[in-house]
Amino acid sequence: MELQSLPARLWARVPAPLQRPLALGAAAVQTWLDELGPQLGASIAFYAMFAMAPLLVVAITLAGAFFGPEAARGQIVEQIQELVGRDAARSIEIMIASSWRGQGRGLAGALGVVALLVGASGVFVALRNALNRLGRIPELPKGVSAFVRARLVAFALVLGFGFLAIVSLIASAALAAVGAYLSRRHPALAPAISAMDIVISTVVLTFGFAALLRWLPERAPGWRAVFTGAVASALLFAIGKHLIGLYLGRAGVASSYGAAGSFVVVMLWVYYSSQILLLGAALAWTVDGVQQRPHPPQPRGGPGA
Repeated sequence: MELQSLPARLWARVPAPLQRPLALGAAAVQTWLDELGPQLGASIAFYAMFAMAPLLVVAITLAGAFFGPEAARGQIVEQIQELVGRDAARSIEIMIASSWRGQGRGLAGALGVVALLVGASGVFVALRNALNRLGRIPELPKGVSAFVRARLVAFALVLGFGFLAIVSLIASAALAAVGAYLSRRHPALAPAISAMDIVISTVVLTFGFAALLRWLPERAPGWRAVFTGAVASALLFAIGKHLIGLYLGRAGVASSYGAAGSFVVVMLWVYYSSQILLLGAALAWTVDGVQQRPHPPQPRGGPGA
């Protein structure tokens, strides 16, 4: 996996514009492997399964202030269905409905909101620990202040992702309306509208990933490194979500696990998605380290040896 082991003669045949990106990418993958990225992703997926319903309820509540709760829920579930399939999306919808019914009024309602925020923030705390490890940040001191700070940052990110959900829904609704109008008058523009939808989704994802990489770790990479990792994660996610969906559909995962099949499909999807984010984080830390050195990683015997 390390390009550093390539002989100088072989490395010299790689086009110069590709040498730096390839070296950075290989170094990022090596960091991801060294810091046990697959195991970290499994931990994130575990916490995400418990945080998913509260996080989606928060997003629906915020988006519902603009679209109405039912419309917001329908749009979010529809987007989830495109990612994980109809059966798994139905399971998530049932989880959302159960969490939604559990909210009361008055003091009970306020306590329910706090419980939702605490539940939704759990996955961000797990992700924070993973990002700290990828950045090789020393273990944080244990204490009440550190715990409170971590939770406050997680709460802020929960609300921030709710805001991103609103932006994404508004953009999708506006684009759908414009697309329907233009498709009737200019059918040839339909592919351009679809491409624009993908671009908008990728931009929203980029800002979401950038927020995670910048504000979750104890010591954040620089902005340039953050956006490099965020853009890479967003592009990988845009490509990977179709490949993941194709794999889950062809591999027969749901049927292999019977009644738990939908749950397993969602967990696998979250696991693969977390790996994409962790790879982007490893790239961000690699770029951040290179910015503090005069040259990027080079193969042994290659340029700069």
